[in-house]
Amino acid sequence: MGELKDLREQSESLVNRAKDLGNKLYLAGLGAYDKAEENSEDLLNKYVEAGTAAYGEDAEGKPKALLAGRGALQAARELLDSAPEKRQALYEKLIEAGKKERGEKADATNEFVLAGLGAVATAREEGEKLFNDLVSAGQKRS
Repeated sequence: MGELKDLREQSESLVNRAKDLGNKLYLAGLGAYDKAEENSEDLLNKYVEAGTAAYGEDAEGKPKALLAGRGALQAARELLDSAPEKRQALYEKLIEAGKKERGEKADATNEFVLAGLGAVATAREEGEKLFNDLVSAGQKRS
């Protein structure tokens, strides 16, 4: 009889954990929607402003979508121009994170391995942070 009770308790515990996770996923989805809604308007305005500046005096009377398209194109060009420096900075950041993960063994570890370990650790940390931020935003919205 004790085994049956243990199985029922385990089953209830599993169901409660699934409900809790389902609720967190719902809140994270709600938070993602909220952030997307909030950030999309800001991004559109930023691109319109950049497009207006790019057209200069010729911007007068142009549709908002055209201005935003020009601003997005300009932002993409700037991103491409800065990509090599950003890539190097990211690589160095991942190596440092890998050294932190590896601890005392870091000195004897290949830098590509350190970068890989750092990428995994960084992705895990950033993923948890993002999920928690989205759940928090979802709680605020509901």
